This record gives sequence, structure tokens and C-alpha cells, in this order.
Amino acid sequence: MEIYQQKNLYLVLSYTLDGRKATHLPIPAYRCYGGGQVTVIIFVNRNGNVVNAQINETVSANDKCLREYALRAARQSKFTKSNTAPERQTGEIVYQFIAQ
Repeated sequence: MEIYQQKNLYLVLSYTLDGRKATHLPIPAYRCYGGGQVTVIIFVNRNGNVVNAQINETVSANDKCLREYALRAARQSKFTKSNTAPERQTGEIVYQFIAQ
């Protein structure tokens, strides 16, 4: 399991996707006032594209604004290709939004 973490002034982002590296992890340009953590479960095909994404309800903040921006960014993420990965490999991206 590889954990990647990127920080800027308003966000900490990390992901896990066994055997893969991110090639594109967009930083959400959000206009929300609150802060909190949103975990997005991603489903990635062998070509490295996110084919589905959903909020992990049990661990994510309830803020609809944060959730919307996290989902949008997760769906645009790209990962390395893998011919040996499952057809739909499951991973997650965690967005820790800092209140602005």
C-alpha cells in the first residue's frame, strides 16, 4: 500500500491504490467556508481512469460543499496503467480541507 500526501495552504490530500501511482491528482479549488475530511472511494480501471467514485459515508464530513468538490476532483484523477490489476480496482482518496 502506497500512501501519497500533498499539502498546500488549504488542503491535505492522500491516496491509497495498491501497486499504482497517481499521474494526475487535481487539487480541488473549492469555495466552501468549512473544513473537514472527506474520503472518496474510487474504482479505477486497468487504464488508470477513475470509472466511479463515491463518498465513504462513515468517515466523511457532512458538508455538502466539501463533498461535491472532493468527488469532482476524485473523478478527474488518473493513475498508472496495470494489466495485472482487477478490471475495477478499489482505492481511496482522502481530502482534508482546511477552513478558509
